[in-house]
Amino acid sequence: MIGVQLRRAGWLPGVSEADIQDRQTLTFPGLDVQIPRLTAEGLTAQVERIQAARDDYLARLPVRRIITLLDRVASRWLDPASPYRHEAERLLPLITGFAEPAIRKGLSAYLATLREENVLRLLEAELPEPAVLDRFAPRGRAGGETRAFGPRLTVHVWSGNVPGLPAQSLVSALLVKSASLGKVASEEPLFATLLAESIAEVDPRLAECLAVTYWPVGDAVVEPLAFGQADAVIAYGSERAMEHIRGRVPGHARFVAYGHKLSFGAIGREALSPERFADTVDRAAYDVAKYDQQGCLSPHLFYVESGGPASPREFAEALSGSLEGYAAGVPRGRLSLEEAASLATIRQRHELREVAGDTVALFSNNGGMVLFDTDATFQASCLNRAVWVKPVTDLVGDVPRLAGPVRRYLQTCGVAADAARARALAEMLGRLGLDRVCPLGRMADVAPTWHHDGRFALLELLRWTDLEPDATAGRWEFAHPDLGLYGATDLDPTPTFDTRRETDGC
Repeated sequence: MIGVQLRRAGWLPGVSEADIQDRQTLTFPGLDVQIPRLTAEGLTAQVERIQAARDDYLARLPVRRIITLLDRVASRWLDPASPYRHEAERLLPLITGFAEPAIRKGLSAYLATLREENVLRLLEAELPEPAVLDRFAPRGRAGGETRAFGPRLTVHVWSGNVPGLPAQSLVSALLVKSASLGKVASEEPLFATLLAESIAEVDPRLAECLAVTYWPVGDAVVEPLAFGQADAVIAYGSERAMEHIRGRVPGHARFVAYGHKLSFGAIGREALSPERFADTVDRAAYDVAKYDQQGCLSPHLFYVESGGPASPREFAEALSGSLEGYAAGVPRGRLSLEEAASLATIRQRHELREVAGDTVALFSNNGGMVLFDTDATFQASCLNRAVWVKPVTDLVGDVPRLAGPVRRYLQTCGVAADAARARALAEMLGRLGLDRVCPLGRMADVAPTWHHDGRFALLELLRWTDLEPDATAGRWEFAHPDLGLYGATDLDPTPTFDTRRETDGC
């Protein structure tokens, strides 16, 4: 078709035509992305190749060398002349619908976390002695030595809501010296390919430890085969998707699921003072505008404390104006028919409530939609820069209670309050199950060391082997020289312990 670009995706080192079942074409406005789908035999052969490459090369690389290589990959992307950067900024807007400035700014911020100093911070935060990834290392006061081993194969199932997501799990797998088989999402099939290509430029042998492909969700042949060969599976997606995958992952494999989550903001009356008001509003608008709230870190609503220099309603009105300002530099992305219908429905309902005399207000412009509502019930947004603002009387006392009904989904709370109150709120929300409390304006900008969904990035993938010291002095001593380990003589092989006290798994 005239005017439609074609981009081939996927990364399959050593693949042959006989390994390929067909080439799936994923269609976007102005762009077709074509990606190979492997046969069952082809997938098995591909897994064998990347595992062999891992055994021969990646498993033998010092972790410090892996970090250096990742830093070089990040440098390629952060270079303004980078072909990978240019292609991502040109094609990802067509695929995702996000505006080019959103892609450009978002990828720059995220890929900077892959620089050497940031990866070292992650490694040292989780492994005080990173040498355990290379060799046996002393355990300190515990005595003896220990060694950490990553999975031989990690299978990644990526969602397509936020560009750049595959880098997070791929980097973790590389740091623990695991081969990786990645399944891209039909909504965003390109970034993982570009990342693999950039790794190949830096170190072709390292790229041979990776494979990027696609199969439809629920594929009855390839999907169970892929999961069945994995030592670990890392998956992103909806609750329904996580339950589906959980049912396919065998018992011997570790399953790390990043499912549906909800985030919100909490703003204290002190953050609404004349000298802080504009900054507070700008921070909240940034959190809403970044990737149009499509990530789990983005706020669905802001709880705003009453009784301050500015009211929660005044905050909502100012937030609407700030969102309009952000839209001038980073426009809202393309809406699907379903998304547009959802926005229209919620607007209509809010307008009807306002006409009926409910204490609500709607502030809407090209920058988004701010829905003020005195009903403080926790309410999820329809996203795409539509956000609730709800007043509370006592920030620390009310917010945890209101968030309680959705506690299993809580992820991030962006807070604008004095340090002591922010800490008290974090304590209460942490007890509920919230994973992260951060300053307002930093909700979607995580630190390299953050605990995603309350977990470690690397420790979740590791198993340990301990090398214990000679403990001759601590051996059991027996009263009779003929007694064996269980109190039986050498002539009587029957142990004397009570078998009724055995327990499974001991």
